[in-house]
Amino acid sequence: MEPNNYFLVDVFTQRAFGGNPLAVFPYAKEMTSDQMQRIASELNLSETTFVQAPINEGSDCTVRIFTPRRELPMAGHPTLGTAFVLHNLKHLKPKSPQQFIFDEGIGPVRVGFTEADVEPRTFSMHQPQPEFGEKLDRRAVATWLGLSPTDLAPDLPVQIVSCGVPYIMVPIGTLEGIRLASLNDAAAKEQLGERPSQEFLLFTHQTEQDGIDIHCRMFAPRFGVPEDPATGSAQGPLAGYLTKYGQATGRPLRSEQGVELGRPSQLTAEVVKENDVITGVIVSGQCVPMGEGRLYLDS
Repeated sequence: MEPNNYFLVDVFTQRAFGGNPLAVFPYAKEMTSDQMQRIASELNLSETTFVQAPINEGSDCTVRIFTPRRELPMAGHPTLGTAFVLHNLKHLKPKSPQQFIFDEGIGPVRVGFTEADVEPRTFSMHQPQPEFGEKLDRRAVATWLGLSPTDLAPDLPVQIVSCGVPYIMVPIGTLEGIRLASLNDAAAKEQLGERPSQEFLLFTHQTEQDGIDIHCRMFAPRFGVPEDPATGSAQGPLAGYLTKYGQATGRPLRSEQGVELGRPSQLTAEVVKENDVITGVIVSGQCVPMGEGRLYLDS
């Protein structure tokens, strides 16, 4: 197959035109970083992935992830969507049963998948132990989001949390409050300075759908993504955060996202513990194939 061939898939959804769209280039072993960044900018999806040779002996391949503006060390929906495409193509046989191991910017990442006779097929990404960073001023964060401090949930902090990619966790009290939010990127960027995250995950316990635990929105303009319809790399930090602050139910966390964008998504995150200590998070979801194409890079 040509290195310019790509596949389009919707991730964290069971229906077309839901979830988060992703372009996957599974034959990109000769592409340069500059070419990959230009392609991601041209397609202008929240992320585009490129599959190359593995770095580590035990891995199946390297997956490089680009937003329209920069490369990411790890991301959720690109990892799951790439595994879905590779599994469907069957041109890459995983070294381990029922899972791929991808070399990404944070190191090897395990992605499991359910048996062929289990529908819908679910793909699950193992994320590292959550790291809890700085707590931010609630009044300042509310102002950047066009909200009042009273719109934020009073019993939880605004805090940077990471499972490979750091996010600012912003607890919102109500669905009405989260719907009203709109990020003033210039003001936030000026005051956040050199902090490791300028990406905001807003969440509330009030939800649109029954059987869902959390409603989310995510703003990442620094990455060229004003708002993201599904953010798997933020679900691990969110699950760890809710567990740390006594807000978890003890069962897998089920989140909805993308509703405000007309691309409803569903994500699941399960905290892994050993002796009551969080050691990692497993984020899972379904995918829908949407199409394929070829870029004319040599014209």
